[in-house]
Amino acid sequence: YEPKGLGHAILCGKSFVGDEPFAILYGDDVIDAEYPVTKQLTDVYEKFGNGVVGVQEVPREDVPKYCTLDVTPLEKNVMQVHDMLEKPSLSEIMSCYSILGRVVMPPEIFGIIEQTPVDKKSGEVYFTDSMVTLAKQSGLTAVDFVGTRYDMGNKLGIMKANCEVALTHPEIGADFKAY
Repeated sequence: YEPKGLGHAILCGKSFVGDEPFAILYGDDVIDAEYPVTKQLTDVYEKFGNGVVGVQEVPREDVPKYCTLDVTPLEKNVMQVHDMLEKPSLSEIMSCYSILGRVVMPPEIFGIIEQTPVDKKSGEVYFTDSMVTLAKQSGLTAVDFVGTRYDMGNKLGIMKANCEVALTHPEIGADFKAY
Protein backbone atom coordinates (compact mmCIF):
# COMPACT_ATOMS: atom_id res chain seq x y z
CA TYR A 1 0.00 0.00 0.00
CA GLU A 2 1.19 3.50 -0.77
CA PRO A 3 -0.70 6.69 0.02
CA LYS A 4 -2.03 8.31 -3.14
CA GLY A 5 -4.11 11.08 -1.60
CA LEU A 6 -7.64 11.50 -0.30
CA GLY A 7 -9.10 11.33 -3.81
CA HIS A 8 -7.62 7.87 -4.30
CA ALA A 9 -8.82 6.72 -0.86
CA ILE A 10 -12.37 7.83 -1.68
CA LEU A 11 -12.20 6.12 -5.06
CA CYS A 12 -11.46 2.85 -3.24
CA GLY A 13 -15.04 3.00 -1.89
CA LYS A 14 -16.68 3.21 -5.31
CA SER A 15 -17.84 -0.43 -5.47
CA PHE A 16 -19.29 -0.20 -1.97
CA VAL A 17 -21.12 3.09 -2.53
CA GLY A 18 -22.51 2.26 -5.95
CA ASP A 19 -24.91 4.87 -7.34
CA GLU A 20 -25.84 6.52 -4.04
CA PRO A 21 -24.81 9.76 -2.35
CA PHE A 22 -22.39 9.17 0.51
CA ALA A 23 -20.77 10.94 3.45
CA ILE A 24 -17.06 11.28 4.15
CA LEU A 25 -16.02 11.90 7.75
CA TYR A 26 -12.44 13.10 8.05
CA GLY A 27 -10.63 11.15 10.75
CA ASP A 28 -8.74 14.10 12.21
CA ASP A 29 -11.90 16.08 13.00
CA VAL A 30 -14.26 15.34 15.87
CA ILE A 31 -17.36 17.52 15.99
CA ASP A 32 -19.64 17.85 19.00
CA ALA A 33 -23.09 18.97 17.88
CA GLU A 34 -26.65 18.47 19.13
CA TYR A 35 -27.85 18.39 15.50
CA PRO A 36 -25.27 16.03 13.95
CA VAL A 37 -23.19 17.75 11.28
CA THR A 38 -23.60 14.88 8.82
CA LYS A 39 -27.39 15.31 9.17
CA GLN A 40 -27.02 19.08 8.67
CA LEU A 41 -25.22 18.32 5.39
CA THR A 42 -27.58 15.57 4.21
CA ASP A 43 -30.57 17.88 4.77
CA VAL A 44 -28.93 20.49 2.50
CA TYR A 45 -28.00 17.78 -0.03
CA GLU A 46 -31.65 16.73 -0.22
CA LYS A 47 -32.80 20.33 -0.64
CA PHE A 48 -30.30 21.45 -3.31
CA GLY A 49 -29.41 18.09 -4.89
CA ASN A 50 -25.66 18.61 -5.16
CA GLY A 51 -22.48 17.92 -3.19
CA VAL A 52 -22.20 19.57 0.21
CA VAL A 53 -19.14 20.47 2.28
CA GLY A 54 -19.12 21.29 5.98
CA VAL A 55 -17.26 24.52 6.63
CA GLN A 56 -16.46 26.97 9.36
CA GLU A 57 -14.52 30.20 9.41
CA VAL A 58 -11.00 29.76 10.73
CA PRO A 59 -8.53 32.47 11.71
CA ARG A 60 -6.85 33.90 8.62
CA GLU A 61 -3.42 32.70 9.74
CA ASP A 62 -4.78 29.11 9.94
CA VAL A 63 -6.36 29.00 6.45
CA PRO A 64 -3.06 27.80 4.85
CA LYS A 65 -3.33 24.63 6.98
CA TYR A 66 -6.68 23.79 5.36
CA CYS A 67 -8.26 25.23 2.24
CA THR A 68 -9.99 28.43 1.15
CA LEU A 69 -13.33 28.70 -0.61
CA ASP A 70 -14.85 31.27 -2.94
CA VAL A 71 -18.51 31.34 -1.82
CA THR A 72 -21.67 33.41 -2.12
CA PRO A 73 -24.62 33.21 0.30
CA LEU A 74 -27.72 31.22 -0.63
CA GLU A 75 -29.72 31.21 2.61
CA LYS A 76 -28.96 31.38 6.35
CA ASN A 77 -25.75 29.34 6.82
CA VAL A 78 -25.76 27.84 3.30
CA MET A 79 -23.49 29.08 0.49
CA GLN A 80 -22.75 28.28 -3.14
CA VAL A 81 -19.14 27.21 -3.72
CA HIS A 82 -17.52 28.60 -6.88
CA ASP A 83 -13.89 27.65 -6.31
CA MET A 84 -11.48 26.37 -3.68
CA LEU A 85 -7.78 26.01 -3.17
CA GLU A 86 -6.00 23.48 -0.97
CA LYS A 87 -3.39 24.87 1.44
CA PRO A 88 -3.26 28.38 -0.05
CA SER A 89 -0.60 30.95 0.69
CA LEU A 90 -1.83 33.98 2.65
CA SER A 91 -2.01 35.99 -0.59
CA GLU A 92 -4.25 33.33 -2.24
CA ILE A 93 -6.98 33.29 0.43
CA MET A 94 -10.46 33.77 -1.08
CA SER A 95 -12.31 33.58 2.27
CA CYS A 96 -11.63 32.26 5.74
CA TYR A 97 -14.12 29.42 5.23
CA SER A 98 -12.38 26.04 5.25
CA ILE A 99 -13.74 22.52 4.86
CA LEU A 100 -13.64 20.89 8.28
CA GLY A 101 -14.46 17.27 8.85
CA ARG A 102 -17.55 16.38 6.85
CA VAL A 103 -18.68 16.25 3.21
CA VAL A 104 -21.60 14.61 1.39
CA MET A 105 -20.96 13.74 -2.24
CA PRO A 106 -23.05 12.54 -5.16
CA PRO A 107 -21.88 9.33 -6.84
CA GLU A 108 -20.77 11.33 -9.91
CA ILE A 109 -17.72 12.42 -7.92
CA PHE A 110 -16.13 9.02 -8.63
CA GLY A 111 -15.95 9.70 -12.37
CA ILE A 112 -14.53 13.13 -11.64
CA ILE A 113 -11.86 11.68 -9.34
CA GLU A 114 -10.92 9.18 -12.05
CA GLN A 115 -10.33 12.12 -14.42
CA THR A 116 -8.47 14.29 -11.88
CA PRO A 117 -4.77 14.48 -12.73
CA VAL A 118 -2.28 13.13 -10.22
CA ASP A 119 -0.17 15.88 -8.66
CA LYS A 120 3.28 15.67 -10.23
CA LYS A 121 5.15 16.54 -7.03
CA SER A 122 3.33 14.39 -4.50
CA GLY A 123 1.89 11.63 -6.68
CA GLU A 124 -1.45 12.17 -4.96
CA VAL A 125 -4.95 12.72 -6.30
CA TYR A 126 -6.20 15.82 -4.51
CA PHE A 127 -9.86 15.51 -3.57
CA THR A 128 -10.07 19.32 -3.48
CA ASP A 129 -9.32 19.39 -7.23
CA SER A 130 -12.16 16.93 -7.84
CA MET A 131 -14.56 19.01 -5.75
CA VAL A 132 -13.66 22.14 -7.75
CA THR A 133 -14.62 20.28 -10.92
CA LEU A 134 -17.88 19.14 -9.29
CA ALA A 135 -18.63 22.76 -8.26
CA LYS A 136 -18.17 23.95 -11.83
CA GLN A 137 -20.05 21.06 -13.49
CA SER A 138 -23.10 20.49 -11.31
CA GLY A 139 -22.75 22.65 -8.23
CA LEU A 140 -21.35 22.40 -4.74
CA THR A 141 -22.90 23.80 -1.60
CA ALA A 142 -21.23 24.74 1.69
CA VAL A 143 -22.86 24.64 5.11
CA ASP A 144 -21.41 26.75 7.90
CA PHE A 145 -22.28 23.98 10.35
CA VAL A 146 -23.38 24.39 13.93
CA GLY A 147 -21.12 22.48 16.30
CA THR A 148 -17.78 22.54 18.05
CA ARG A 149 -14.99 21.10 15.97
CA TYR A 150 -11.90 19.62 17.57
CA ASP A 151 -8.71 19.16 15.55
CA MET A 152 -7.51 15.70 16.48
CA GLY A 153 -4.46 16.22 14.29
CA ASN A 154 -2.65 18.01 17.10
CA LYS A 155 -2.08 17.38 20.80
CA LEU A 156 -3.84 20.53 22.01
CA GLY A 157 -6.97 19.68 19.97
CA ILE A 158 -7.07 16.19 21.49
CA MET A 159 -6.76 17.55 25.01
CA LYS A 160 -9.44 20.22 24.41
CA ALA A 161 -11.86 17.57 23.13
CA ASN A 162 -11.22 15.27 26.08
CA CYS A 163 -11.60 17.99 28.70
CA GLU A 164 -14.59 19.83 27.22
CA VAL A 165 -16.56 16.66 26.53
CA ALA A 166 -15.67 15.18 29.94
CA LEU A 167 -16.89 18.32 31.73
CA THR A 168 -20.34 18.07 30.14
CA HIS A 169 -20.68 14.28 30.16
CA PRO A 170 -23.77 13.19 32.16
CA GLU A 171 -22.02 10.27 33.87
CA ILE A 172 -18.59 11.70 34.69
CA GLY A 173 -18.96 15.49 34.31
CA ALA A 174 -19.25 16.33 38.01
CA ASP A 175 -16.43 13.98 39.05
CA PHE A 176 -14.19 15.28 36.28
CA LYS A 177 -14.88 18.88 37.29
CA ALA A 178 -14.06 18.05 40.91
CA TYR A 179 -10.85 16.38 39.80
